[in-house]
Amino acid sequence: MAVMKDIIQKQILEWKEELAKQIQTKNQAEKVLTEASKTILLIEGGIQATEMLLKKIEQEYQQEDTKELKQQSEPIQSN
Repeated sequence: MAVMKDIIQKQILEWKEELAKQIQTKNQAEKVLTEASKTILLIEGGIQATEMLLKKIEQEYQQEDTKELKQQSEPIQSN
């Protein structure tokens, strides 16, 4: 009976050690996930901001081109 008790206690101890390892692994994984999620959000924000900037620059170029075309198409008035 004592042998069986020792075996069971040993198994419980091994499981507790494994549980502690798995909890630590899970906590580390959650930390990695949190950091990766923050990084992804920062990158997405950067992409969105630069896309908006690019669109604004393109619109400004279009406005400049439109002004130049209007100026070129207007007849020159002489006195």
